[in-house]
Formats: sequence, C-alpha cells, structure tokens
Amino acid sequence: MAGANKAQESVSGAPAASSNADARAKALGWARQSIDLVPTSWMITGAAAVLLAATALFGGLEAAAVDPIAEVVVGETVTGSDLEMTITGVELRDDRGELAVFPDEEQGERVLVVAVDVVNTFTAPRSSTSLSESSPVVDGIRVTGVDEKGEVFRADDALRSPMLQPDVPVRLLLTWIVGPDDFAGGDEIALTLPDSTHYVGTSVMRGDYWDEVQVGATLSTTIDEVSAP
Repeated sequence: MAGANKAQESVSGAPAASSNADARAKALGWARQSIDLVPTSWMITGAAAVLLAATALFGGLEAAAVDPIAEVVVGETVTGSDLEMTITGVELRDDRGELAVFPDEEQGERVLVVAVDVVNTFTAPRSSTSLSESSPVVDGIRVTGVDEKGEVFRADDALRSPMLQPDVPVRLLLTWIVGPDDFAGGDEIALTLPDSTHYVGTSVMRGDYWDEVQVGATLSTTIDEVSAP
C-alpha cells in the first residue's frame, strides 16, 4: 500500500508541476508582449528622465567653465605662475658679444631676443628658469615654431638664469640662436606665455613648486632688425 500511495503522489504531482510551468510561461509571454507595446521613444525618454534625475542629485550636467586664453600685445602685463610678465619687444640681432650666446657667423646665424619685464609676486626668491621642459617661469615663454627653450639673461649685467627677488622689477632677455632663413626683420612672430598652479609639498616634494604648466596668454608682434654698428 505504501508503494501504491507513493506512486499515486508522484502521478498526482506531475500535473501540478506542469500547471505551474505553464503559468510562468504565460506570465513571461504577457510581460514580453507588454514591453513590445511600449513605444521605443517612450523608453528612451524614460531612461533620459532617470538619468537627469540622477545627475540633478549631483549638481546637474553643467560643464566646468573654461577660461579662454588671453591674447595680449606688447606692453601689456600677463599674470601667471605668481609672476607679472610684460613683453616689451622682439629683436633680431647680430652677435655683439653682449650675451653668452655664440651664433655661427659663417653660417649666417643670428640671435633672436625677446625682452620682458618681470616681477616676482611670490613671497620668496625664485629662479627665472626651470629644469623641466615645460617651464612655469620665464624660460616658459616660447616662440611658436621653435622647439628649444630660450636662454635667459638679465639685461643690465648679462647674468644667466638670474634669481627673481620678491616685488623687484627686472628686465630679462630670452635668446635663441636662429638660422639665416628662420626669421627676418619685419616678420610677424607669435609667443606663448606660461601659467601654472602653485603647490606646497609636504612629503616627497617639499617646499613650494609650480606644476600643471599651461599657456596663460598668447602674443603676436613684429621683429625689429638690429644690426651691429
């Protein structure tokens, strides 16, 4: 009898399991049909609404404002990297022995000179040059089309790579040796002036330093021809 009862339970359970499977299949089919009836545009709109609602909780979709790069002229002061820099002129000179640059006269090389008035607005002395290729200081002033950094000299005594004392104005000369066909008097020339972010290091990099160098301003002017007397 016990075996018969078990057999009966097994037989009677089969229709119940089959009935449950059919019910699940019908429910899934109804769900798929319901989704197919929803227009695609509604689904996209709904997803967008969910996205906007979520981003609203975190300040919305407003993009960070990006300041345009300033375009300045000769005589206009640019502030960046805790410096005030004022380009006063650009000259193409013959070598007159005033600076420690050595163009090859036989090859027709000359010296391109950018004169700039600089004030260090930081609270401590700083170098006018940097060892990094992307410099945040005066040798970060670059001539468009020239890959190398310029050599920096003080205009009054030709001191190379001078220190900049706080709040003391100084005229500096950036120099490049250029070929006879690179530039000529009257040519238009484009310069970029650096800007950067000041950091105070507390662990590996201790002290004050300026990083994240970028173009702070651009300047276009013409080259003055200065021939040796």
